[in-house]
Amino acid sequence: MVRQNTGRKRDATRTKAAILNAAITEFAQRGPAGTRVDEIAARAGVNKSLIYQYFGSKQELYAEVLNSVLEAITERSAEFSKAFSSAETPDDLRATVRRYLEYHLELMESVPEWPRLLAWENLEGGRTLARLPVQHTYKVFLDRIRAILQPIKERGMMIEGFDVGLAAQAVMALTHFFVIQRGTLQYLFQVDPDSKEAREHWLGYATGMLLASFKFAASSVPKVED
Repeated sequence: MVRQNTGRKRDATRTKAAILNAAITEFAQRGPAGTRVDEIAARAGVNKSLIYQYFGSKQELYAEVLNSVLEAITERSAEFSKAFSSAETPDDLRATVRRYLEYHLELMESVPEWPRLLAWENLEGGRTLARLPVQHTYKVFLDRIRAILQPIKERGMMIEGFDVGLAAQAVMALTHFFVIQRGTLQYLFQVDPDSKEAREHWLGYATGMLLASFKFAASSVPKVED
């Protein structure tokens, strides 16, 4: 009996993971309105009834998709953010900010479903993001970033009124644009999104923008003579 129960539990876990992974791909490609449960089931290789058994409805599965991807992204992003607390000089800080942007860009590119899911969700009015589990996940992430930045703030390196939430919005806006607006970059701005030179130029410029939040870095930038 114990072995049978353990086997069923393991199979259920594996099946739920397969459904969730299939749903992430389908929702990212087609959006919540355009995705069909039949397509998720076919991609996962399961009977459609199991989706309703494990997740209740398509909307509940979509909410689980958003929350699970957000948790994975914020956890991985917070790991690198710890490097901020060790920055001691303007050069260290510049390199750290640049590497953080580069890391965040790589993170978005490694999980391209995430910016696509956010784009679809915002087209739908953000109703699922308004649900408590998703809000709680991101609040935990921002609180973690505040704690990591506290040593820098105590050393007087932060500008007055620095807002972690606004800084996070800026990073998301910059990196999401570079990943999701590839057509805009290529055809409106005449920038090749796959060009290493364009990527390096973008990273350098975006780093300069974010460094304005740190007094230590700003004070080291030489003034331009009139």
